[in-house]
Amino acid sequence: METDFEADSYFGLCSICGHFQEFKRSARSIRETYRCAQCKALLREREQAQSILACYDSLRASTLSDLVEKTEFRHLHIYEPGTIGPFRRLFKGLPHYQQSDYYPEEQRSQAPLEVPHQSLEELGFADASFDLVITSDILEHVRKPERAFAEIARVLKPGGYHVFTVPLQEPLPAKTIARVDTSGDTDKPLLPEYYHGNGKGGRSLVYTDFGADIMDMLSSAGFVSHLRRPSTASAIVNRAITIVSKRV
Repeated sequence: METDFEADSYFGLCSICGHFQEFKRSARSIRETYRCAQCKALLREREQAQSILACYDSLRASTLSDLVEKTEFRHLHIYEPGTIGPFRRLFKGLPHYQQSDYYPEEQRSQAPLEVPHQSLEELGFADASFDLVITSDILEHVRKPERAFAEIARVLKPGGYHVFTVPLQEPLPAKTIARVDTSGDTDKPLLPEYYHGNGKGGRSLVYTDFGADIMDMLSSAGFVSHLRRPSTASAIVNRAITIVSKRV
């Protein structure tokens, strides 16, 4: 059990399930702890949910569980790459919700795939297909993230939102650092290889350590963006960051 972190907690409402409780820190990474006792959502997931609620504040929903019952939200076209996490449990019943996964090339010809294959660098959707795209700690694992930002902008309708997380928290590093040279067809490590768990028992290579200049990348892709931080009684929690980008 990890012990090399400052103990911390705060009281609040889970933005996903609505359970009021004391959220307690149980790990060094602040984004990956303060778990909800009821729905098990982590801090970064709850803050992402809070950001989605803010995007659709006119619908007057206090939690994501409430939001999915709103007729206007149920009509939205939503895309979320990945197969794990609390949003999928709530959104899977929505009529225009789509998921995808990324498979190694040798698996893509296998049929049927449980979840369709998509690459964020080359999405197979028409322009302006979606009102909302959600990515959760995925873009640091994409070989060419700027290409992914451009593709997400392409498939969003004007005025649509990309609400996402990458491993960022205050204090922000100024510059993004590429960990791998992807200028050719073959990856060439620039820094020691670093992996995150992929939630499926495997691990995924980290290609990029993002910094504050991620905002410039998003602007170049066609977004107006802002960093959203928690507003709680915990100064530690308030260092977490969610990024909300609106398609111009």
